Amino acid sequence: MLDDDVWRLEKIGKDGAFHTKLKSEGITTVQDFLKLSVVNPQSLRRILGVGMSEKMWEVTIKHARTCVLGNKQYILRGNNHFVMFNPVCQVLKAVIDGQDYTSRELNNIDRTYIERFVRQAYENWSSLEEQHGYIVDRAIDMGYELNSDQAGCSDWTY
Repeated sequence: MLDDDVWRLEKIGKDGAFHTKLKSEGITTVQDFLKLSVVNPQSLRRILGVGMSEKMWEVTIKHARTCVLGNKQYILRGNNHFVMFNPVCQVLKAVIDGQDYTSRELNNIDRTYIERFVRQAYENWSSLEEQHGYIVDRAIDMGYELNSDQAGCSDWTY
Protein backbone atom coordinates (compact mmCIF):
# COMPACT_ATOMS: atom_id res chain seq x y z
CA MET A 1 0.00 0.00 0.00
CA LEU A 2 1.16 3.52 -0.69
CA ASP A 3 0.91 4.50 2.96
CA ASP A 4 3.11 1.61 4.14
CA ASP A 5 6.45 2.44 5.73
CA VAL A 6 9.23 2.87 3.18
CA TRP A 7 11.40 0.31 4.99
CA ARG A 8 9.04 -2.40 3.75
CA LEU A 9 10.52 -2.00 0.28
CA GLU A 10 13.14 -4.51 -0.75
CA LYS A 11 16.70 -3.46 0.06
CA ILE A 12 15.68 -0.64 2.45
CA GLY A 13 15.68 -2.51 5.78
CA LYS A 14 13.98 -1.23 8.92
CA ASP A 15 16.28 1.17 10.82
CA GLY A 16 19.11 0.42 8.37
CA ALA A 17 21.29 2.96 6.60
CA PHE A 18 18.92 3.49 3.66
CA HIS A 19 15.88 3.79 5.91
CA THR A 20 17.70 6.32 8.09
CA LYS A 21 18.75 8.40 5.07
CA LEU A 22 15.24 8.39 3.61
CA LYS A 23 13.65 9.23 6.95
CA SER A 24 16.03 12.17 7.45
CA GLU A 25 14.77 13.60 4.15
CA GLY A 26 11.10 13.17 5.09
CA ILE A 27 10.58 10.08 2.94
CA THR A 28 8.69 7.80 5.30
CA THR A 29 6.12 6.04 3.10
CA VAL A 30 6.13 4.15 -0.19
CA GLN A 31 4.09 7.04 -1.61
CA ASP A 32 6.79 9.54 -0.59
CA PHE A 33 9.40 7.30 -2.23
CA LEU A 34 7.42 6.97 -5.47
CA LYS A 35 6.58 10.69 -5.65
CA LEU A 36 10.25 11.63 -5.45
CA SER A 37 11.15 8.91 -7.96
CA VAL A 38 8.72 10.57 -10.39
CA VAL A 39 9.60 14.20 -9.71
CA ASN A 40 13.35 13.91 -9.17
CA PRO A 41 14.82 10.40 -9.40
CA GLN A 42 18.36 11.78 -9.30
CA SER A 43 17.67 13.36 -5.92
CA LEU A 44 16.28 10.09 -4.57
CA ARG A 45 19.34 8.26 -5.88
CA ARG A 46 21.64 10.83 -4.17
CA ILE A 47 19.78 10.43 -0.87
CA LEU A 48 20.33 6.68 -0.94
CA GLY A 49 23.99 7.23 -1.80
CA VAL A 50 26.70 5.08 -3.28
CA GLY A 51 25.97 2.27 -0.82
CA MET A 52 22.98 1.32 -2.92
CA SER A 53 24.28 -0.38 -6.05
CA GLU A 54 22.56 -0.02 -9.40
CA LYS A 55 21.17 -3.55 -9.03
CA MET A 56 19.77 -2.78 -5.55
CA TRP A 57 18.26 0.46 -6.90
CA GLU A 58 16.51 -1.39 -9.70
CA VAL A 59 15.13 -4.02 -7.30
CA THR A 60 13.82 -1.35 -4.90
CA ILE A 61 12.23 0.76 -7.64
CA LYS A 62 10.67 -2.31 -9.26
CA HIS A 63 9.19 -3.37 -5.93
CA ALA A 64 7.82 0.11 -5.21
CA ARG A 65 6.13 0.19 -8.60
CA THR A 66 4.08 -2.90 -7.79
CA CYS A 67 1.88 -0.75 -5.53
CA VAL A 68 -1.68 -0.06 -6.51
CA LEU A 69 -2.19 3.66 -6.92
CA GLY A 70 -5.80 3.57 -5.79
CA ASN A 71 -8.40 6.08 -6.89
CA LYS A 72 -7.32 9.26 -5.11
CA GLN A 73 -6.58 12.24 -7.26
CA TYR A 74 -4.89 15.47 -6.25
CA ILE A 75 -5.69 18.86 -7.73
CA LEU A 76 -3.44 21.88 -8.13
CA ARG A 77 -5.37 25.06 -8.91
CA GLY A 78 -4.02 28.39 -10.05
CA ASN A 79 -5.25 31.54 -11.79
CA ASN A 80 -5.00 30.03 -15.25
CA HIS A 81 -4.61 26.32 -14.55
CA PHE A 82 -6.15 23.23 -12.99
CA VAL A 83 -3.91 20.17 -12.93
CA MET A 84 -4.95 16.72 -11.70
CA PHE A 85 -2.35 14.25 -10.38
CA ASN A 86 -2.36 10.63 -9.34
CA PRO A 87 -1.02 9.70 -5.87
CA VAL A 88 2.60 9.62 -7.08
CA CYS A 89 2.59 13.06 -8.70
CA GLN A 90 2.03 12.02 -12.31
CA VAL A 91 -0.19 14.35 -14.33
CA LEU A 92 -3.55 12.88 -15.31
CA LYS A 93 -5.29 15.89 -16.83
CA ALA A 94 -4.94 19.66 -17.02
CA VAL A 95 -6.90 22.75 -17.95
CA ILE A 96 -4.50 25.53 -18.92
CA ASP A 97 -5.75 28.94 -20.06
CA GLY A 98 -9.20 27.42 -20.58
CA GLN A 99 -7.89 24.62 -22.81
CA ASP A 100 -8.62 21.07 -21.62
CA TYR A 101 -5.77 18.54 -22.02
CA THR A 102 -5.70 14.82 -21.40
CA SER A 103 -2.36 13.31 -20.41
CA ARG A 104 -1.74 12.28 -24.03
CA GLU A 105 -2.40 15.80 -25.27
CA LEU A 106 -0.05 17.26 -22.66
CA ASN A 107 2.80 15.57 -24.51
CA ASN A 108 2.34 18.30 -27.15
CA ILE A 109 2.96 21.08 -24.61
CA ASP A 110 6.42 22.26 -23.61
CA ARG A 111 7.56 19.64 -21.07
CA THR A 112 9.32 22.29 -18.97
CA TYR A 113 6.00 24.09 -18.53
CA ILE A 114 4.28 20.92 -17.29
CA GLU A 115 7.23 19.95 -15.07
CA ARG A 116 6.85 23.31 -13.32
CA PHE A 117 3.35 22.27 -12.24
CA VAL A 118 4.66 18.86 -11.17
CA ARG A 119 7.36 20.44 -8.98
CA GLN A 120 4.85 22.92 -7.55
CA ALA A 121 2.45 20.08 -6.69
CA TYR A 122 5.24 18.02 -5.13
CA GLU A 123 6.46 20.91 -2.99
CA ASN A 124 2.91 21.74 -1.83
CA TRP A 125 1.47 18.21 -1.72
CA SER A 126 -0.24 18.59 1.65
CA SER A 127 -2.15 21.64 0.44
CA LEU A 128 -3.47 20.03 -2.76
CA GLU A 129 -7.17 19.31 -2.99
CA GLU A 130 -7.76 15.58 -2.58
CA GLN A 131 -10.50 13.84 -4.51
CA HIS A 132 -11.67 10.23 -4.54
CA GLY A 133 -12.82 8.65 -7.75
CA TYR A 134 -11.58 6.76 -10.74
CA ILE A 135 -8.51 8.04 -12.44
CA VAL A 136 -9.66 9.89 -15.52
CA ASP A 137 -6.75 9.20 -17.80
CA ARG A 138 -3.37 7.55 -18.00
CA ALA A 139 -0.59 9.45 -16.29
CA ILE A 140 2.17 11.10 -18.23
CA ASP A 141 5.13 8.80 -18.03
CA MET A 142 7.83 10.66 -16.14
CA GLY A 143 10.49 8.05 -16.81
CA TYR A 144 8.66 4.81 -16.09
CA GLU A 145 5.28 3.13 -16.17
CA LEU A 146 3.70 2.29 -12.82
CA ASN A 147 1.98 -1.06 -12.55
CA SER A 148 -1.46 -0.12 -11.27
CA ASP A 149 -3.13 -3.41 -12.15
CA GLN A 150 -1.96 -5.34 -9.11
CA ALA A 151 -3.87 -5.62 -5.85
CA GLY A 152 -1.19 -4.12 -3.61
CA CYS A 153 2.52 -3.94 -3.02
CA SER A 154 3.78 -7.45 -3.45
CA ASP A 155 6.30 -9.36 -1.38
CA TRP A 156 6.86 -6.88 1.42
CA THR A 157 10.10 -7.15 3.36
CA TYR A 158 9.50 -7.71 7.07
